[in-house]
Amino acid sequence: MIVLPRGKPVKEGGRTLGMDWQQVLEKLHHGHFTGYLNFVAENGRGLLLFFRGQLTAVRCRLRDEILVGDGALEHIFSVSQTDFARLDIYRLEPALAVAVFNLVEGTPLYMGQYRELLDIPFFMDLLKCDCFSGGLHVQAEDAVAIILMDTGNFVGFFHDGHPGLTTTADLSASVAWQPGAKIDVIRSAGVAESELPDLLKEIDLIAMWEKALLRVG
Repeated sequence: MIVLPRGKPVKEGGRTLGMDWQQVLEKLHHGHFTGYLNFVAENGRGLLLFFRGQLTAVRCRLRDEILVGDGALEHIFSVSQTDFARLDIYRLEPALAVAVFNLVEGTPLYMGQYRELLDIPFFMDLLKCDCFSGGLHVQAEDAVAIILMDTGNFVGFFHDGHPGLTTTADLSASVAWQPGAKIDVIRSAGVAESELPDLLKEIDLIAMWEKALLRVG
């Protein structure tokens, strides 16, 4: 599960102990929210991605295990009722939210490649010749940036703190050239905006939330 750059902050570092997830998700749904929720707990982290109120993807990492969909959401509900759990909410522009969905649901080609071992210009030329569509996820400690491509052509950068794509490379270059920087190459899932799912229509949110509350007692 990749860590995303921050979008436009709506809320950061909010405690989730005692938070009513059912109420929060319904508010984001009815408010046509586009962006993502970054959930961090003592033993893992989670991602909830929204597009115009649709809950399009959920991921949860537990050490070396990654949960998806219902299982991820149920675990986030349960773990959120602890003192250590925190929630960030970031807004994204619609086009970027679609691109991020296609990375989250995409196919990893290379993961955790150390930047110093790669000839970046040569590698980018290979992706261009391959008509690659997807993203290069660059991470060095807590700094993250994403380079997006479509059919071999550069689309833009997803920088930390920006809700949309930019075409300036300074921040992405600085992340890539930090010591220990790693690069993931992920092929886009190729899902069109009109075909994005809405998990809120597929799950029994009330039952799942009540089950999580019973579990934590």
